[in-house]
Amino acid sequence: MTDRIPLSDDEIEAQKRVPARALYATYTVGLTTNSLVTMMKVIVPLWAVQLGMSPGQIGLAMGAGGLVPFIFSIHGGTMMDRLGTRRITIIFAALGAVTLLLYPMMPWVAALFILQMLSGYTTNMGWMGAQALIVQFGRGNTDMIAKFSFATRIGTVSGPILVGAIWDVAGPWGAFSFCALIGLSIVACTYMVPAKLTDGELAEHPTAIRVADFVPRLADYIQALAMMAIPAVAFVVAVTYIRIASSAMQGSFYVVYLEGIGFSGTLIGILLAMSEGGGMFGSFIAKPMEKLMAPHWVLLIFIALSLFCIAITPYLGGIFVVLLIASAFRGSAQGLAQPVMFAVLSRAVSRKEQGMSIGLRTTSNRLATMMVPTVMGYIVELTTIEDSFWIMGAILIGACGVIALIIRRLPGFQT
Repeated sequence: MTDRIPLSDDEIEAQKRVPARALYATYTVGLTTNSLVTMMKVIVPLWAVQLGMSPGQIGLAMGAGGLVPFIFSIHGGTMMDRLGTRRITIIFAALGAVTLLLYPMMPWVAALFILQMLSGYTTNMGWMGAQALIVQFGRGNTDMIAKFSFATRIGTVSGPILVGAIWDVAGPWGAFSFCALIGLSIVACTYMVPAKLTDGELAEHPTAIRVADFVPRLADYIQALAMMAIPAVAFVVAVTYIRIASSAMQGSFYVVYLEGIGFSGTLIGILLAMSEGGGMFGSFIAKPMEKLMAPHWVLLIFIALSLFCIAITPYLGGIFVVLLIASAFRGSAQGLAQPVMFAVLSRAVSRKEQGMSIGLRTTSNRLATMMVPTVMGYIVELTTIEDSFWIMGAILIGACGVIALIIRRLPGFQT
């Protein structure tokens, strides 16, 4: 794997010119966008159960949230490059806020599928925009990116607890309305980011947004997929899928299982928040762990560990404290893997292609969020919800083993 590309003098100077207002606004965009993602993991499965959906339908509904982002993530990244990250993020955050209010207005199974596709795309675009903003400002500055990462974890720790409690007190209307307010706060926070810093010449000579700009271009997809010829990129895309599969399990049938054994929305939110809190700890020990073993082995080992911690859920006796510990371990493994994964990708791709690589990685993410709940839902219908955890866990941990066998023969992975 190639070494990190050094910063140019112009890029170092650009870091110094970023005002505090822009940075703090960007940190807040990261906090709100990522917290919204985790809050939806709590209330959408609860809403599906309230609608009386079968396990197969719940799996399909949760998977539907990843369908549109899977198709359009690469296009979304290039659209931000072309039209401006700030403008596109504001547009999609506003659309997302409106979409979230429609959930309780349309209490039908068919409507849930449609809304999941719409909100899945808008929340995904918001999170992509937050990442693009910090990449533009940070330009490789580890301190800036670390603060951004910490801010996002604050949102993902507090968000599930808040929305779970609101669900218990105010029901679907209260929970979805709260999420819509978070969507509006994303608009406000992104608006506070100075346009001139994010869009460059575009801010001086703004280009009118046309309908054609929202239509994907085949050339962008071909260029992005061509990056898979780089072994390190192909490896990151593969482990990205398996890593997010753990989160897809936790954001779907984990919630359904806990609700089925009598856990309230507040307790479920606390368990998901503990996972995110563990992620904070995991990110702190990522660098020391890299000193003990090669980064690709760190990724595979800790991704497998996170899968194990979620797969054993039904066998923990429904004891809250034990579930809390397992959730913390899962989150720590997830949090440790994330910065290592970004480091591997940044060393393999030139700085000019970082945005496209984010789109490619996000496509892999969304493929997992679409497929895993769907497959798990049908496993539940064929077996039981308890058995579905260990079956899905065994499949994904086995995939880690297959990847380990493959990369041992590839250049750059022998250590």
